[in-house]
Amino acid sequence: MNLYIDRAAAVHSAWLRHDTVDSIPMSTKNFTEIVKTFAPVSLAMARDMWSTLSSCEHPREVAGEQKACTMSVQSMHEFAASALGTSEVRAFSTSLDVPEEGIGSPSNRYKVAAVRAVTAKAAANTVTCHSMSFPAALFYCHAVNPTRIYEVTLQREKEGNDVTVSKTPPVVHALAVCHVNTSAFDPMLMYWVKLGRKPGEASVCHFLTRGDVLWAPTSVA
Repeated sequence: MNLYIDRAAAVHSAWLRHDTVDSIPMSTKNFTEIVKTFAPVSLAMARDMWSTLSSCEHPREVAGEQKACTMSVQSMHEFAASALGTSEVRAFSTSLDVPEEGIGSPSNRYKVAAVRAVTAKAAANTVTCHSMSFPAALFYCHAVNPTRIYEVTLQREKEGNDVTVSKTPPVVHALAVCHVNTSAFDPMLMYWVKLGRKPGEASVCHFLTRGDVLWAPTSVA
């Protein structure tokens, strides 16, 4: 397969104290005030901040989806516990052998060497938190359930003397999230067009980037 794992958005951004987070008016309506809070901010970062805030305010993309943007470990854990209906949760993340810049070149061909179920083989409820581009740590957390979670071992295939291939890791251990029930997904999303399928006709699986966090009840993990 041509492996694609998105770049990590902001794995080095610092976590803020929970009380500090509560004092920041996280909304595009307060964008100028937020930029001043984190000044100096480059133009590129300001654009990323607006995009992140807009994503946090966007309506649910999937019927029944639970979502929240979190800026502290406490708020992330609280959302995961609320969405999963239990405080007994466990966190997972993609292995550090996945580069921060991701793997996106079409020349990066990998083969699946092994697959291990992280959660129980039966579909389970999980929460995925994606790192977002922001001056401080900020995660877009959402639950589109049921899911199956796998750790996939991928080995790079050598293709002649391609220099771009030699720079990619020879072995990647990545977490994959599979959304089992896709009947409520937007039928206009590009992967349905590429696959020639309709929502509900197939599961949708994707790899987690470095820095993303996945939460699951300890009873299924």
